[in-house]
Amino acid sequence: MTKVLAAITNNSVAPAVLATARGVAHLCSGTVEALHVGEADAAVAETARQAGVPLRTLAGEPVDVLARASVADEVVAIVLGAPDAARAMDPADSTALQLIAVLEKPVVLVPREGGAVQEVISRILVPLDGTAGSAAALDKLVRLAADATVEIVVAHIHEARALPAFSDHLAHEVRAWSEEFLARNCPSAPNATLELRVGEPHEHVLDILRHSGCDLVALGWLQNLAAGHGAVVRRMLADSPVPVLLIPTRRDAAASLPAAGADPGGV
Repeated sequence: MTKVLAAITNNSVAPAVLATARGVAHLCSGTVEALHVGEADAAVAETARQAGVPLRTLAGEPVDVLARASVADEVVAIVLGAPDAARAMDPADSTALQLIAVLEKPVVLVPREGGAVQEVISRILVPLDGTAGSAAALDKLVRLAADATVEIVVAHIHEARALPAFSDHLAHEVRAWSEEFLARNCPSAPNATLELRVGEPHEHVLDILRHSGCDLVALGWLQNLAAGHGAVVRRMLADSPVPVLLIPTRRDAAASLPAAGADPGGV
């Protein structure tokens, strides 16, 4: 039996974390376990009880404890609150950002303010940049949700300088290009639909998300938030109205890294 861990503490996002964990567990036909790091807390216990989720309380440093808990074979994902706006891009001051940089399992970050509670996940947005890593992330998502009925919306953003050349038969050629892109990059999701834009990925992905009606956005990423990296991840963590699923792709990207000094890509 697969398991989704919901990391909660005594704060306002805990109910949404538990609800989202139930939604993720439904996707993978698994169960949910709440995990609180620290001393026993009556408010945390009551939140878990009201959600109908068993609670485990462990002592120690949050990053270390959650990292150890996540390595169990039955654990397929960890759900926790996203960093607040003041700490959104400072890993030194954010448990969530420290965790996503080291965990090898998918992590779902739930918006702290203004986000909808996603207990049912039926439509997922997946940005693809054409790299092996992003395609691997989609494949992992499809396998994770293999037994669920879920619609996949793929977003691909052309940078203006890399826009394919089209002739006067624009509608036909865009359709043909789109079908070829999906066939090449999404063989595990044959019914996926494609949203195309031209411009900066971190701007357009958020726009597509807001207008697509998706319940979750899933990003493959190289677990790097250093300057110049992870622009889409940064934007989603700061502004996404729905939970963000981060799927590590370092190992998948390693097999197809470009020459030394080049940027390996990834969101």
